[in-house]
Amino acid sequence: MGMKKITAMAVCGMVVFAGSAFAQFKPTHIPANATWVAQLDAKEFLKSAAAPVILQLLDEAALRQIAAIHAATGLNLTNDIDTVVLFGSGSTQETAALSLYGRFDSARITAILGMSKDFQNQALGQRSVLSWTDNAQQQNLCFVDPTHVILSRNTKAVMDAVKQADSRGGTANAALTTALTPSPKRFCVLQVNNVADFVADNQQLVVLKGTDSLILELSTAADSGDIAGSVQFKGGDVEQATLFHQVLLGLQAILTLQAKDNPEGALLAQQAKIERHDHLVNLRLNLPQQMLKQLVDAHIAKRQAQP
Repeated sequence: MGMKKITAMAVCGMVVFAGSAFAQFKPTHIPANATWVAQLDAKEFLKSAAAPVILQLLDEAALRQIAAIHAATGLNLTNDIDTVVLFGSGSTQETAALSLYGRFDSARITAILGMSKDFQNQALGQRSVLSWTDNAQQQNLCFVDPTHVILSRNTKAVMDAVKQADSRGGTANAALTTALTPSPKRFCVLQVNNVADFVADNQQLVVLKGTDSLILELSTAADSGDIAGSVQFKGGDVEQATLFHQVLLGLQAILTLQAKDNPEGALLAQQAKIERHDHLVNLRLNLPQQMLKQLVDAHIAKRQAQP
C-alpha cells in the first residue's frame, strides 16, 4: 500500500471512534461564533452493551483500513480517541473544524504528513500548523497538546480553534447550551442553530425549512444495550411547528405502509413517538437491543447479497 494512501487513511480515519481516559473535551473550546456543534463521546459508547452490535456494521474493507492506520501511525481507533467534536458557523465543510481528544503520536504522524503533497509547516506560537493536499483539497492540522488535535480545510479555522482552546476561564458558547452540557449515558449530540443555512443548498433537507433549530441526542443503557434517541425541532412560530408536526406524522404513516418493501424503515417508524408543544416538535425513538440487532443483521444480509 502506497504511503500517500496510508497518509489519507490515517488522517481521515482519526475521525471514527474510540476511547481513552486521558483527554478531556471542554465546552470553552467551542468559539462563541459557532452556530452548530456535533459531539461523539466514543468512550461512553464503547463501554455500552450496544457497541458490539453496532460495530458489526464494519465490513472487511473498514477493518483493513483500521489495521493499516494503526500500523502506519500507531493510532488504535478502539483505544486512543476519547471524544470527537465537529463545529462551525455555516453550512460549508470548508470552514468547519474537527477536534479530536485522545492519545496521539504527534512525532510519528507529523513525519508521515511530511511526505504528503504540498506539505507545509507554519509556526503558531510554540506549535505548528501542518498543511498538505489530499484529493485536491488542502488539509490543516495542529496538535494543541499530545491529547488534543484540531483539523480543518481552513487554516484560519484551525488557528482560531487553537487560540480558543488556549483561552483561560473562557465562557462556553451560550447558544449551544444543550449540546455542551454533559448528560449521563448520552454518547452523541448534535445542535444546529442555523438550520436555514443547511437547508438552502440541500434538497434532501427541505422538509426542515420551517424550523429554526434542532437538537439530536442519542443515549445508551450500559447494561441492556438499548438505545434511546430524540430530536427536538424548534419552529419559528406555532403555525410552522404545527405544519412540521403534520409532515413528520405523514412521513411516519408512509413508512409504516411500506413495511413489505422497507421493513427496517417501517420498524423504526412504528417505534417513533412524535409530539408538539407550542413551537417545539419532539420525535423520540427507543430501540431495544434485540430490535437493534435485527436491524444490523438485516443490513449485513443486504450487503452480503450484493454482487
